[in-house]
Amino acid sequence: MKRKITSEIDREMVIGFIKRLDLKKLFTVEITEKKPTRTISQNSLYWLWLTCIEFETGNDRDYLHEHFKRTFLIPEKINVFGTDQEVYSTKKLNTTQFKYYLDHIQTFANTDLSITLPNPEDRYWDEFYKYYIDKL
Repeated sequence: MKRKITSEIDREMVIGFIKRLDLKKLFTVEITEKKPTRTISQNSLYWLWLTCIEFETGNDRDYLHEHFKRTFLIPEKINVFGTDQEVYSTKKLNTTQFKYYLDHIQTFANTDLSITLPNPEDRYWDEFYKYYIDKL
């Protein structure tokens, strides 16, 4: 059984289900907290920033994506056909983790490339957005 718990009724149903389990059999119960993944707006901001860096440095944004993942993320260790591998991905980052990742890129762009990557609430956001959105 897999069930989302979003209300008191859901919780009571799960508790009732567990109480009815036949204790002569073995069961495993796992409860995991559902954390929100990165937001669409975070993802859009990220690719807009990569477009800006691409335009300003001449580096392809897909290559920049790979570079930043390997620079700022901890790899997931996986095994495929008996071969250990490291995978770098932003796909499973929650909103807090993705914000942390974006902060690192923003700092890097500012300090190492002298490129200012504004946030949507910043003063020059509209100008930045209008300039780079057509380059996506």
